[in-house]
Amino acid sequence: MSNIRDVAREAGVSTATVSRVINHDTMGRMTEETKERVWAAIAKLGYKAPAGSVKKKNQGATVSDDSPQQIGCVISTDKDKYSDPYFLSILSAIEEQARRNGCSVPFVVTSKEIEDTPIVDTFFSGKLDGIILMNTLSNDIYSSIKKKVPAIVGIDTAHTDIDNIIYDHYAAASLAVDTLYKKGYRKIGFLGASPSGLQFEDSKRFRGYLSSMYAHKLTIDPRTTVDCKWQEDACFKAIKKMHKGGYLPDAFVVASDLMAMAVLRALYDLDVKVPDKVAVMGISNIEMSRFSNPPLSTIGIHTAQMGALAFDTLKQRMEGYDMLPRTIALPLETVLRASTND
Repeated sequence: MSNIRDVAREAGVSTATVSRVINHDTMGRMTEETKERVWAAIAKLGYKAPAGSVKKKNQGATVSDDSPQQIGCVISTDKDKYSDPYFLSILSAIEEQARRNGCSVPFVVTSKEIEDTPIVDTFFSGKLDGIILMNTLSNDIYSSIKKKVPAIVGIDTAHTDIDNIIYDHYAAASLAVDTLYKKGYRKIGFLGASPSGLQFEDSKRFRGYLSSMYAHKLTIDPRTTVDCKWQEDACFKAIKKMHKGGYLPDAFVVASDLMAMAVLRALYDLDVKVPDKVAVMGISNIEMSRFSNPPLSTIGIHTAQMGALAFDTLKQRMEGYDMLPRTIALPLETVLRASTND
């Protein structure tokens, strides 16, 4: 005998959406096409709602499946899933918002884990109602997810057929250069990385850095623009190499705060005073950047709001919102601390 989850899977929606259609709930947006898919699935499977579970149309109330909605998260990191402070901040906000809405987040994996086919099968064994992706996945894995999960929202992904919550990487790096320029720095290097599958030169942060450097008519020394592949050790070694070669710039824009703190550590080991000799500016404003030595200037990303908004957007989709995919960009914030001069 078919149940509500079978209907939801057949129609490509959540169990909550099926319940809303059955109960003629008009709260929130739902297209006629979605309703038609649900009724067609009900007819095809011969589903009959349990006695007492369907409310009269004029009551305006809904009854969904007794079990809480379950969502999953895919984190973009090569590190342990709970060790990267940037993604941990986003994840914490997602989990808190889910808790407030009576949802659970039982599945959290890294993008590296989910690209392993056996892990994908395990990941979806619990029949998720929705998923939040924090990384662009391969076509095969992404297609598999879309077949198994009715609602998907991205955070900074290249998947254009789903909602995405983003910050402007290009603008963040450009703003960092502008900030250093206004403070009198002219020789500005860049330590960054590229998303998986892209060349360093194609990364939005690097292009934002180049754009602002060109706009201010500043000279770019290719020896001080380094692809560190998101590895703090690579940043550390790059600084040591520049110092040994005698071509350290006056300042650095660094693509993440974690890498920027590795730069600070390398400069400290070399007895290069920050910001007297070299200034450093990161991107992300993770919590620990306030406590680096010296405290790190950075371009602030509103990670908590990003996570909460991602969940709220996913919740809308799970409840039947069926309009075109949206890209929602969060604002940036310049956070000045002691790693740049006054």
